[in-house]
Amino acid sequence: MRIGCYLPLTVENIKRAKKLGYEALEVHAGWLTEPGLQTLERSLPGLVEELAAEETAVTAVTIGGDTIRVPVADAVAYYGRAMNVARELGCHLVVGRTGRDPGLRMDENLSLYTARFAPIARMAADRGVSVALDPWPGDVCGDGPLHWENLATSPEMYDRLFDAVPDSTLGIEYDASHYAWQGIDYLQVFREYGTRVLHMRAKDVLVDAAQLRRVGVLGPDWWRYAIPGLGQIDWPGLFSVARQAGYAGDIAVENRDRNYQADRINEGLQVALKALKPLIEEHWPE
Repeated sequence: MRIGCYLPLTVENIKRAKKLGYEALEVHAGWLTEPGLQTLERSLPGLVEELAAEETAVTAVTIGGDTIRVPVADAVAYYGRAMNVARELGCHLVVGRTGRDPGLRMDENLSLYTARFAPIARMAADRGVSVALDPWPGDVCGDGPLHWENLATSPEMYDRLFDAVPDSTLGIEYDASHYAWQGIDYLQVFREYGTRVLHMRAKDVLVDAAQLRRVGVLGPDWWRYAIPGLGQIDWPGLFSVARQAGYAGDIAVENRDRNYQADRINEGLQVALKALKPLIEEHWPE
């Protein structure tokens, strides 16, 4: 297993990751509704050269935005371009978010999902690429209330999504922090869906039980993201379950800890690496 960090792909960030001790990067491929991918596409030759010089890999190319809210042709085309970028970077994984329209019934949302991800999955199979679904639940960072903006957030929804598009090129980007604050057994998610986990994102979470009892799940300030190792995720237990499930993919740290932003971002990434790397070496010694 390679350990990377989730950052925009620039020459500066390639050098930064290497200096911090990371082996890889999960890279952002822009937003479906904004012209961000063009910049990455234009810069590819120099970035590929820099990655080789720094001996740094790319573990996944990640698309931002809600796929089902974009016209079918536009969504499929954007994913296709991201797949091409991934292949140029020596990577065979694209991560994307399904999205969700709260004004529609669930069956209507699933129809929108199928209309987009069925052709995306076929295209991925043709190009030798896989697509992992991001489990981010919605626009909330501990401040509430939750705006549920994504379909791929729970075991119940995974069953419905994989039934709707039964293609093995579709899988999961696993992020324990998203499951944990929702009250989902994040270890059981890996036990049940380990064969569909294509990539891991490493964030931790802190739940304030007293505040939760006072404000309820729709209230503010009862949970927040934390640097891996500084929250409540059982990382030794998680890696043990992942290893038992046969996980052979990679992991990328995402720094969403509000205490490690601005001039402390690198410090946060170092804290995460110190917490996770020994556990990875223990569970994946080869």
